[in-house]
Amino acid sequence: MWPLFQWHGMLVTFQAKKTPGLLSSKIWNKRLRTYYTLTCWESKGDMLAFRNRKAHLKAMKIHRKLGEAKSVSWLSAFEPYPEECLSRLKTKHRNRVAA
Repeated sequence: MWPLFQWHGMLVTFQAKKTPGLLSSKIWNKRLRTYYTLTCWESKGDMLAFRNRKAHLKAMKIHRKLGEAKSVSWLSAFEPYPEECLSRLKTKHRNRVAA
């Protein structure tokens, strides 16, 4: 499972970097094999165009083979801090998020 996750993660990262409208992209981990991504987009349409195409779409279709995934999104005039993202993930998913 781990090599499959790494492969698809790399493909999705390359896709994000090439997608119009990407303002920033971060990847970090807090625990071994627990990874977080944060992407900021110029518009919701840009984010959806990324989410619903190519490598990201393929990864979503096989996500159960790659591991557990949770997400949260919101509109903001500025890039959020990773801590804020984790807080919102925990709230949305009832504290079932590794920190």
